[in-house]
Amino acid sequence: MAENEGMSFEILAAGIRDIRHDVPVLLSVLAEKLHSGLPDRVDVTRRSGLFSRDNSVKSISIDFENLRYVINHKAGRLETFRQKVVHDVVLKTETINFDEWMGEVLRHLMRESDENENVRNMLDRFLTS
Repeated sequence: MAENEGMSFEILAAGIRDIRHDVPVLLSVLAEKLHSGLPDRVDVTRRSGLFSRDNSVKSISIDFENLRYVINHKAGRLETFRQKVVHDVVLKTETINFDEWMGEVLRHLMRESDENENVRNMLDRFLTS
């Protein structure tokens, strides 16, 4: 990773860490940013019910090659997972801590930003908003 890429990564990670104490806001921001940059590879599940006004984010999953990263909001806490996926079949699920989950997702996004303008624009919005 080049020096300026390392700095960008640290700025992104720090920005995410700043809002991690507010789980609904964190998930809302992640859902909006990730889905706007990679709509075909990000799945956002929202809470809903017949009479519920709560439309908050319940979970987000994002696919990179043969890895899927999942973050769930359960009972006010975050659960983060890394899954090994082959042909849409989950072969292995590992629970990882939030910092590791976020770091790996950001690293994948940084690598993809070199080749994908949508990802590059999404990362720019992370830095500027």
